[in-house]
Amino acid sequence: MTPLLYALTTVPGSPLNIPSVTSTHFATLLFAHLLRYSPRAKTLARSIVPQGSSQGAGGGAFFVPADGGAPPPTDDAGDVDEPQTLLQILSEHLSLAFLTRARPDVPDREAREWDRLCVGYLCLLIQWLWEDPAAVREFLEAGALGVVSISEYLSRWGCGC
Repeated sequence: MTPLLYALTTVPGSPLNIPSVTSTHFATLLFAHLLRYSPRAKTLARSIVPQGSSQGAGGGAFFVPADGGAPPPTDDAGDVDEPQTLLQILSEHLSLAFLTRARPDVPDREAREWDRLCVGYLCLLIQWLWEDPAAVREFLEAGALGVVSISEYLSRWGCGC
């Protein structure tokens, strides 16, 4: 896996460390510029299915507890998901960043770093989805309508993202 794809597919952890946030932020901006004004690049990017990314052995499912507790135990024996495209992974990362940023116990410095991640993911997705109906369709089919409603909810309550 290339460093660019690795930075885009790595799940940001909490608490954040500045070098990983910076590499992810630069990767989102670089990838957005690669896609800019190029329908062919956007089509090729939609076909990217990262192998061996940091999604983990369990398929890459995210769990963000509302109360801050531990995730429930999972039975991965018969649970085989199809690999996710890069666009689906990025929409999950944006959703995760919004949800983690909205937690009331996030310190100010870490909140600013989550804001940086939100901005990076949003810049990339805006550039990717601009004038690309197939990407918009895939984005919405991946459950991104929830991301849109989360961002609307956060903007009403004055969250920084």
